[in-house]
Amino acid sequence: MRMKVVVNEIPRHGLLLEETGTGESLDIERDDINFSQPVVIKAAVSREYDHVKIELNVSSRIKFACARCLERWTKPIDKKIELVEPVAQQTEIDLTQIVREEVILDYPARMLCRDDCKGLCPVCGTNLNKHECGCKGMDAPGRRINLNM
Repeated sequence: MRMKVVVNEIPRHGLLLEETGTGESLDIERDDINFSQPVVIKAAVSREYDHVKIELNVSSRIKFACARCLERWTKPIDKKIELVEPVAQQTEIDLTQIVREEVILDYPARMLCRDDCKGLCPVCGTNLNKHECGCKGMDAPGRRINLNM
């Protein structure tokens, strides 16, 4: 998917654009993050003297495995982006590239199902969010563990 705006073709009243694509077509999926719904991009673009004002709204849902408990989750994305681009620097603005950069920069380093996720027991592998296990902090063979995460 490509959303490009030619600066000299922006009408006085501005442009309203809407595109729908996939995470793959936008090149914003990672090995651990997939999009479960189409990515909807809405753009309002206006030219004001020596700059172009861009307002973008990106929405979709992502699927990921929690970094602690490995459960699969979905999470909504609703990203609002506002930019001002100088006209002198470019004749064409690639909105797809702006969306790609902003969405990727917004990804957390570790995707968690929730902030207080307890993760997996390092001894028996039980998901501690769902069940207690009897291990109570016993060391796994050959490993030292710290349960104070």
